[in-house]
Amino acid sequence: MAAPAPTALTLWATRAATAAVLSSGCDAIDALLDGGFRSGLLTELCGAAAAGKTQLCLQLLLQCCLPRALGGLQGTACYIGTEGALSIKRLHALAHVYARRYDHTTGLAVGGKRKRGEVAPAATASDFLDGIFVEQLHAVDDLLRLVQTRLPALLAEQNTKLVVLDSVAAVFRLESTSSVKDAAERAQTMFHLANCMRILSDQYGVVFVLTNQVTGDFDAARSTPRGDGLRPALGLSWSHCINQRLMITRNTDSTDRQLEVVFSPHLAAGTCVFQVTTDGVRPVDRD
Repeated sequence: MAAPAPTALTLWATRAATAAVLSSGCDAIDALLDGGFRSGLLTELCGAAAAGKTQLCLQLLLQCCLPRALGGLQGTACYIGTEGALSIKRLHALAHVYARRYDHTTGLAVGGKRKRGEVAPAATASDFLDGIFVEQLHAVDDLLRLVQTRLPALLAEQNTKLVVLDSVAAVFRLESTSSVKDAAERAQTMFHLANCMRILSDQYGVVFVLTNQVTGDFDAARSTPRGDGLRPALGLSWSHCINQRLMITRNTDSTDRQLEVVFSPHLAAGTCVFQVTTDGVRPVDRD
């Protein structure tokens, strides 16, 4: 007699038990995201310039190095930049913040410069920075080559548990869409890229966070306009490539930012408020 098909509850329990969850390092965001950013999903983080997308991503890179008991994944991280150089000065400053915050912590992952299982005696800024690999590129072909060749090797050999692509819009906006054929080819490339990343996420238990730009909603009558007149770049085709969309908006009257769950397979729609401070992304203190 054939074994019965698994139930939906069984499938959900299996996925929940195997998914890696990376804390954002901000309690307000973690509460909204049911613990943080999950593997097995492609999470898009969109918003206008200076909204705080890259600031949150930099914090995630450092957070990933922490032991799981502290909300990290005890692994290395990879930052793929497509819009200029990584803000290494800001990352360096945040690494010192994390080193002070976790100065009695052992067990940080620091890439391939230590033998597997060997840990630092205490957390230092250098330990955090040593666990972050940086790739810079500007063309779609280079991005595909990275995802299909060098990135799988990095995930397998360096215990990399977080990949940040900042940003996906920059490489695809350089592609021509002047004809129907061009647009179709760009959409096909998007689907291929997303599929490659999703396979890697499932295979290696890696969290993928992809930032996206926003554009003016000039055709509000034919779409679902946002109150601020903005919508994520790359259109409907890219929206079908990702599993989860989070949008950051900045309050022009204060330093507050709002994070909104636009769509997600496991989260209810909702928002939270946070701030970007010298010590990183933090909950808003109303006291």
